[in-house]
This record gives sequence, C-alpha cells and structure tokens, in this order.
Amino acid sequence: MDEWKPLDLTTENMDHEVLEPAVPEGLETDAASLQAHFETSNDHLMDVRQRHAEVLVTAGMLPESGLAEHLPERALAWVVEGINGRMNPDGLTIPLLGTNETAIQLHVKETEEATLVRLDIEDSEGPNLTRELPLPTEAASTLAANYSHGRLTLRW
Repeated sequence: MDEWKPLDLTTENMDHEVLEPAVPEGLETDAASLQAHFETSNDHLMDVRQRHAEVLVTAGMLPESGLAEHLPERALAWVVEGINGRMNPDGLTIPLLGTNETAIQLHVKETEEATLVRLDIEDSEGPNLTRELPLPTEAASTLAANYSHGRLTLRW
C-alpha cells in the first residue's frame, strides 16, 4: 500500500477578485425573466439536497458513492462543497479564514484510481478537521499547494 507523502505548502500574496452575482432584481427586468430565473434556480430543492448531502458526509458517506467510483470528479466536488470550497478549472480553493499556516498539513498519496490529498487542520478548541480530496490521477505530476490570505489553493 502506498504511503502518505508530505505536500509542500507555499505562501504568496495573491489578489482575489470579488465576483458579483448576475441575478436580475427589481424593476431592471421584466416579469417573464424573473419567473424564468425562479424556475431554473430551484432554491427550494437545493436546500433539501444540501442538507441530505451534509447528513451523508457527516455520517462518513459520500452521496451516491457508487456513482463516485465511476465519476471521481463528482466525489471531489462533494468534498470541496462540504467545506465551502470552490472548484476551479485547474484546481480548487478552500477558505481557511482564522487558521494559521502552521495548523495546516497536507499529505499526498498516489493510487491506481486517483491522487489523494489529505488535508489535516489542527484546532485547539475542538476536533481536528481531516478530509481526503480525490484528485484526478494525472494531478500528481503538477500538484502544487499555496496558502495566501486565508485561502488554500491546490493547482494541477
């Protein structure tokens, strides 16, 4: 069995741009556009799906784990969303505001199915946070970690 190897974490000052939501509001748009936005947003169902996924993740299960074996990128998306992260085209970003760099440990392990990154965050006031992120297999060759302005960024 492969062993976990430490992943180096670099720190830089990176500027982050704030994205504004593109949701039509008020009198800027017509009623048909607002109705179409409501029908496509499914906010009422998203809350139920999110809470169901939270219960499964808390119980130590990934939602639709059978599907996750065939589509590992969905398993990664569930884990990242579970800790309020964001998927990027070339990696992912996880907000760790209030955490210092010394409390973060990253380890990487290569398997036949995926490249696994284990994120360990020490918490002096409660239980430590440990998550395994199943990255694509090809991520091992170019994987880089950066912690800047309270955000952990993994790029591959």
